[in-house]
Order: sequence, then C-alpha cells, then structure tokens
Amino acid sequence: MRLIENWFSERYSENLQLSFRVMDQLLSVKTDFQRIDVFETYDFGKLLSIDGTVQLTEKDEFVYHEMITRVPYFMASRKPRSALIIGGGDGGAAREFLKLGLERITNVEIDSQVVEVSRKFFPSLASSFSDSRVTLIIGDGAEFLKENRDKFDIIIVDSTDPVGPAEVLFHKEFYNSVKKALSKDGIIVTQSGSPFYQPNGLKLAYNGMKEVFRNVSVYTAFIPTYPSGFWSFTMGSDSPLSARGDEVDPGKYFNARVLEGAFSLPQFVYELISG
Repeated sequence: MRLIENWFSERYSENLQLSFRVMDQLLSVKTDFQRIDVFETYDFGKLLSIDGTVQLTEKDEFVYHEMITRVPYFMASRKPRSALIIGGGDGGAAREFLKLGLERITNVEIDSQVVEVSRKFFPSLASSFSDSRVTLIIGDGAEFLKENRDKFDIIIVDSTDPVGPAEVLFHKEFYNSVKKALSKDGIIVTQSGSPFYQPNGLKLAYNGMKEVFRNVSVYTAFIPTYPSGFWSFTMGSDSPLSARGDEVDPGKYFNARVLEGAFSLPQFVYELISG
C-alpha cells in the first residue's frame, strides 16, 4: 500500500518553490487581514505560514528574532531601555528584548489571530506577552504611531512582506512617524526581504529610510527557510551606526563576530541599494 505524502510549498516564482514534507496541517484560518496556516513538518517542527509564505519554523526562528533585535541593541550609542515592535504577533521579538533586559516593550499587532495562533502552537514565543514589561496592543501600527506620544530607544518593524496590510510600513510617510517616536540616538530596523528574490522590498525600505534618517545601513543573516536563505534587514538612525563596545552576550546565532560581519554585503547588494 502506497502512503500519501503531504507537502506545503512556498512558491518564489513560476519556476521555483521551497517544499516541506508535512505530518499534518494543524490549522487553516482566514482572518480579516490574511490567511494563517500551521503545519507540523518533519524537519523543521511546527511551521507558521501567512498568505502562503513561511513566517517562522520552530527549528530556525531564533535566527530571525535574534538578528532583528540584538543587532540594533548593540548598535545603539547608549544601552536601550525601551522598544516598540510593529507586527511581531508571534512574540519572538518581544522574547529576545526581554532576554536583553529591556524595561518597557510595546508590541502593536494588527491581527489578533496571529497572537492567538502563536499562543496555542508556539507558546515558547508567545509567553513573552505574559511578562509585565510587555504591553500588547491589537491595532494598526501606522495608526498607533500617528497618535503615539511616547519615545522608544528601538523601533523594529517585524512585518510580512510589503504587500497588503504591511505595504504602508515601507514608505517615507511611515518612517517620518517612526522618527518622531524615537528617543535621541534611537534606531529603527525593518526586515527587508531577500536581496536575491525580493530586491524591490529591500530598495523600498532603504530608499524610504534614506529620505528620513541621516544614517542607513543594511545587514544580512542566513535563515534556512526564507527565500534563498539570505535575508536582509535595514537600519536607520540620525546617530552614527556603529557597535557600542559593550561585551556581546551570544545567542544561538548572534555573537560579536556576526554583529561585525553582518554589515559586510555582497557586491550585488551594494549595487542594488546604491543604484
């Protein structure tokens, strides 16, 4: 008797996709904003997909969450005490900021179902929302910034790709709102996609920040389950972007050498953001 194999595939183009053999589909729900699926895979544990794209897996989520939080933490000219997370409804970014000892973390997620799904299927991430230092707000991040009067040392945009509800988070107008919410010497970081498969997303983030901030840098990380495995982050500040000099506590992926080397870009990426 032949066993039926089930697969989840994220399509990168008409000719290319990444496929995961799955044991079971644990959830499929259509929210007011997007479609959310959770799969139990053989090699990467539970996998969270939004609108058909991989958001995280249990096996490699630590890379993304460490790199979007720890790099700006150690690049800030003074030790950060507060952070604002736009998106990040799985709780992973908040978890990393808690590890770093931040005193105040505000997390604004537009889709309450992302939070509920993470609480059920990814409790090691979503448990961060139970910490008293974390304030979870269900709402539109761009609208939140328009009304916000607080200041934050770090603002990270932990969103899906720049389509649908996340598109507004990659434009000059949004970065102007971010700048008003940053403390002196504050830093913003956004995930900016795969330079190889999603060059327009990186250019959109980089050019948008360049119109608003004096200093903008791009850094990268290796994330196996993201398109091409090569992922970019774009950072902006009105202060110089250089490592603060504190002793760097390593994570599972992040360490002092990664902090230094992440800003060394391949030539095609330099040409992409300077063109």
